[in-house]
Amino acid sequence: MRINHILSCSLVLLIVLCPVLAVSTSKIDTVRGKETVTDSDTAVIQQFLSDAFSEFYEKTDFSDVAALRNTIVSKSTSSLESGQIQYGPRFFTIAQKEFSDTLKQVNGLPDGQRKTLLTINLLILANDLGNLEISKSALDYLQNSNIIMRYWATNCLSNAAILSQLNYDSAENRQLADDIVKRFSANIKTEQSGDILAIIAQFASGLKRPAANDLLTEIAQKRIDLYMGWKVNDEMTDTLILKALIDRTTTDADSSKVMTKNFSILYSVIIQRYAMGDQLSETNKSSLVSVITQSEKLLTKFIPDWQGSLKRAIEKGGGTGLLAEHDSLFGSASAAGKLPAAAGFDYGKNPDGSARTAPPTLPKPSTEKKAEKK
Repeated sequence: MRINHILSCSLVLLIVLCPVLAVSTSKIDTVRGKETVTDSDTAVIQQFLSDAFSEFYEKTDFSDVAALRNTIVSKSTSSLESGQIQYGPRFFTIAQKEFSDTLKQVNGLPDGQRKTLLTINLLILANDLGNLEISKSALDYLQNSNIIMRYWATNCLSNAAILSQLNYDSAENRQLADDIVKRFSANIKTEQSGDILAIIAQFASGLKRPAANDLLTEIAQKRIDLYMGWKVNDEMTDTLILKALIDRTTTDADSSKVMTKNFSILYSVIIQRYAMGDQLSETNKSSLVSVITQSEKLLTKFIPDWQGSLKRAIEKGGGTGLLAEHDSLFGSASAAGKLPAAAGFDYGKNPDGSARTAPPTLPKPSTEKKAEKK
C-alpha cells in the first residue's frame, strides 16, 4: 500500500534506531514452546504483557517504541502450531485488557507530542496484532484531525486479518461489519486522503456483506467527482481503487454490472484527464500513465483478448489515438463500447428512454486551473 508524502515524513518519527527494552522475554518464550498451557503459564503471559504495556506507556524517548511493538506482536503466537490452540486465546484475552487500560491512560494525558505518538503507536500495534476486539478501539479515531491517526485507525479496522474475522459468518460479526461500513461511509464524505480511501476500497472489495457495494460506489463516485472538477493531485491512488472495483465482482458476482460501470466511468475520466491535461505537471502525467497502463491489465477479466491498446496509444503520443481507443473500450455517443457490451451495463437512459452508450465527458479545465500549472 502506497503511503503519501505527509504520512511517510511523519512516520519517520516512529522508526527504531537503537532499541533498548527492559521487558524480559525468556519466560514467555518458554511458554510459547509448550503444547499445553497451564494456569501458571497464563500467569507468565499476564506478567509479560503487564510489563510490556507498562513500559510502553512510560516511554519518553520514542526511538525504541517500534521495537517494543514488534516484541509484543512476536509473542502473540505459540512457536508450536499445536500449542496455538491454547496459547492464542489466553494471550489475546489478556492483551485486550492491557491494551484498553493503556489506551485509557494515554487518553488522560494532556494534548501534545507524547500523547499523539503513544496513540499512533497503539493504533499501529492494534493493526499488527490483527485482533478484532482490540481493533474496535480504532473506531474512535476514524475522524481524528491527525491524518496519521486516521490512517492507522482505518488500517486497524480493515486489514486482512480483520477482514477474515468479519467474514466469519455469525450474527455478531455481520452486525459489526455493517457498523464499520457505516462509519467508513460517514468518513468518505469528508476524507481528503486518497490513501485512506484506497484502504477502505480494498476492504470493501473483500467484505462479504451487501453494504460493501454501496461503500465502493461512494468511493468511486467521490473520485469521479474530483476528476470532473479537476481537483485530483494523487492519481496513483486510483490504481488500487480500480482494482478494488474489479475484485468486488469476484467477491459478489451480483454486483458485477454496478462495479464494472463504476470502474468504467472512473477509468474513463482518468484517461480523459491524461488526454486533455496539457496544463498538468510532469508528475501528474507520469502518475496517470502508470494508473492507465497498470489498470489496463484488469480488462482481461471481461475482455479476454484485450492486448494493451491503451498503452500502445500512449507510447505513440496519446492524443486522438488514445481517445479513439477510449471510445472503442468505453463507448461513444454513436456506439456501445467493448467493456459495457461484455459486462452488460449501460450509462443510464437518454430522455427518449434509449440507453446511453458513452461515459460522462470530462469538462475542459478552467482558465484558473490552467494557470496553476507547476
